[in-house]
Amino acid sequence: MPESLKALRRRLRSIHNTQQVTGAMEMVSAAKLRRAQGALQAARPYIRKLEQLLGYLAPSAEAAGHPLFTQRRVHRSTLVLLTADRGLCGSYNSNLIRIAEHHLKEHRLGSMELVCVGRNGANYFGRRNWPIAATYPDFGGVLDREKSDGIAQTLLKRYTEGETDEIYFLYSTFISTSQSRPTYEKYLDLDLSTLLRNAPPEERKGYDYLFEPDRDRVFESLLPMYLRSKVYITLAESFTSEHSARMLAMNNATKNCEELISTLTLRLNKARQTSITSDLLDIVGGAEALSSGA
Repeated sequence: MPESLKALRRRLRSIHNTQQVTGAMEMVSAAKLRRAQGALQAARPYIRKLEQLLGYLAPSAEAAGHPLFTQRRVHRSTLVLLTADRGLCGSYNSNLIRIAEHHLKEHRLGSMELVCVGRNGANYFGRRNWPIAATYPDFGGVLDREKSDGIAQTLLKRYTEGETDEIYFLYSTFISTSQSRPTYEKYLDLDLSTLLRNAPPEERKGYDYLFEPDRDRVFESLLPMYLRSKVYITLAESFTSEHSARMLAMNNATKNCEELISTLTLRLNKARQTSITSDLLDIVGGAEALSSGA
């Protein structure tokens, strides 16, 4: 039975409209990606140097028994999960949520809590009744220094007041436009090897530094600065990866629309040719019937 020309034309219009939407979303994501990538590239050298500086001074802080460098007996852990507020970004959210579930299953219920940055993670684990200490669902993929500092302050307060004994981040590190890597790393307590991971090997040995005006005031200024910057760079990595994933997903959707349009156009032409042939045969048959009747 020949396909309906009306149904094929309706499907073609629908796919054309979808193609326009996905193309527009791809361009919007590309613009957001450029802005986020610029902020990320500007922040990376700063946080790396700050990490190295803190790593050089860390032995002095450990010797002084600074609470942020003291490893505690772990009774409760906090996992800060960074997902997107919206979907349409391929497997970006599902990959992070799957890894988060894996880490959560390794802890007994109640020994690990979640802090969810982004609606997708909060909605997913909220439906599964997992303990969520805080949610931040309104970033919209846009870096905000004030909100970033608010997250850092909340995490530091929970740690210093003993509400949690260790804090981990789970987010996506931006590598290139076509690649990002899920990253699971410790935020608190502070670890010397983590702080010096980007330092040259010859600079990783400890030195006896002189502090001016004194050691406590130096760490009082330096540590909050580092913790705020760490949250900011983590958000920058996550948002850049999100925009990249959405741009690629919309690009693939646009290409799929093009292929469908090509396939349906061919089917439409065949159906139309079949319809024309059928009409011609009816006309010829009618003319023959009239001539034979005469």
